[in-house]
Amino acid sequence: MKKHLFILTLLSSLLFSATPEQVEQYISVSNSEEQLIELESQFSQMQNNINKLDSNSSKESNSYDMQLLSIRFREYLQKNLSEDEMNEILQQYKSMLLLQFVSAQNDPEYDPKKAARYVKELQENPEASVRIELAQKIAEALYKKDSITILFDNLIKPLMENSIGGSKMNDEAMKESRKTYIKMMLEEGKTEAIYLTKDFTQEELEALLKIVKTPAMDHESKAVFGAMAYALKEFFLSMASRYDIGKHQR
Repeated sequence: MKKHLFILTLLSSLLFSATPEQVEQYISVSNSEEQLIELESQFSQMQNNINKLDSNSSKESNSYDMQLLSIRFREYLQKNLSEDEMNEILQQYKSMLLLQFVSAQNDPEYDPKKAARYVKELQENPEASVRIELAQKIAEALYKKDSITILFDNLIKPLMENSIGGSKMNDEAMKESRKTYIKMMLEEGKTEAIYLTKDFTQEELEALLKIVKTPAMDHESKAVFGAMAYALKEFFLSMASRYDIGKHQR
């Protein structure tokens, strides 16, 4: 009986999960490919630097295959989004407004300090209050607490627990760290959204808000945060196991 249930569960998963073709289409339209390539490059450099610090390391035996980041990201999306959910997400990406916003999100020259200065100046303008409110609502839809919590619990928390002294953190301290991390991510998301939509009209902001508040975009947010955690976890844990933080703190 248990064997039959297992087979039914497996078949259900295969039948209703997003298809590889859908995942590749999503990767393309969402600019995730560029982000993954950039991550692979950055973390490859990080790994090389740690290898140099570790005189006893063997490059061949200790190097993490960076292609796994992209493979694991795709794998998570396919397993955690249904075919119908992915279709709904891809439908939203037919909007030029969403594509314009996503393109701005992937600007390699984005400067958080410059964005913060822009937001501060904008907040001093009473006539910009509606624009700011709309952009903040867009950020709240894209960076939901539940989605950020997924990233913290599946990536940040394990890293903290595996770092020097991290295993000694009690539940209360971990809860406080989670609260602080979520608050930081929400604030950064709002600043980013206000800055990246600086060239949008009020009507365009209202239209974009309707898009990001759809159930499809909620599915995307949770899946992408989860996929990032899943893709990065093994790499960071492999680095943490070789890098003695205590030796490099001053």
